[in-house]
Amino acid sequence: MTEDDRTEPLVLGPVRPSDGQDDTDRATPAWQRWGGLGAALVVGAVVGIVANNARNDAAEYGEVDLVRGTIDVEYGSPLSSNAQRLYVNLVNSGPREVEILAIDVDGFTTVTGDEGGDTVTAEPGEWVRVETNVEADCDTRPPGTLQVHVRTGSGEQNVVVAGQPGDDQLIWAWQGGCDSSAGTGVFIGDTRTIEADASGARIMLPVTNGAQEPLTVTAMETTTPGFAMQTDPLPVDVEAGGTVQVETLWTVTDCEAAARFSEATVAVNIHNESMDTRVSQPLDNPTLIELVRLAVRVCET
Repeated sequence: MTEDDRTEPLVLGPVRPSDGQDDTDRATPAWQRWGGLGAALVVGAVVGIVANNARNDAAEYGEVDLVRGTIDVEYGSPLSSNAQRLYVNLVNSGPREVEILAIDVDGFTTVTGDEGGDTVTAEPGEWVRVETNVEADCDTRPPGTLQVHVRTGSGEQNVVVAGQPGDDQLIWAWQGGCDSSAGTGVFIGDTRTIEADASGARIMLPVTNGAQEPLTVTAMETTTPGFAMQTDPLPVDVEAGGTVQVETLWTVTDCEAAARFSEATVAVNIHNESMDTRVSQPLDNPTLIELVRLAVRVCET
């Protein structure tokens, strides 16, 4: 070979693996395989987190925490002789609004009628008063528990609400419905206004004992927002089936509350041979009108 020949570049043919395999037949690099697996894991984790959050949100929206307070009992017209109207006080201790559709009280059968049946919305931390008409189930002494049918952001459900110690009102209502076919309890009949001016309204309340045993009215007070009520000296005895007239003096104590009230009610504390109890009684429309007039005289002058 001459010196001129060595100046020519050396040209090599294609370089291939010694085993004769093409590049296309070679295995995928490990980093590519692990990279694909990692991407799949990331996608799966994201989907799992979203699904888990959705489940948690649904559970949170469906969370209901109701606590039962007192239960007030109403007897007499327009209820049938064996029926009572119960006013159940509940507080929403949960984090979200709850719509209360209906209440069943263990130990009683719910009576469907023209009155009541309206849903009640309870905001978080708010006390509400729910009405239900019932008849005593004399085979089941009431344990105090409620079956509350509610609606939340996740739909409708039934919630069991535990009772409270010393459920005298509930037991008394149950005993009254079972021990006497003629019904029992204290109720206030048609009221009568004696006189009224800006200083107050004197209203006579007829208190009737619908039980078959005598009882004593030990105290009476208004539960009507914005008003105070004084009574004749108490206690007073009421014979079985008898009526006593209790003179009351109503005055306005809070104009703002008196401007918003929609029902006049009185709480009556009674004593008989078996127990002491407290009954909430609504007053008739003439009393409601008289109190509205009193609020206008006091607060708009």
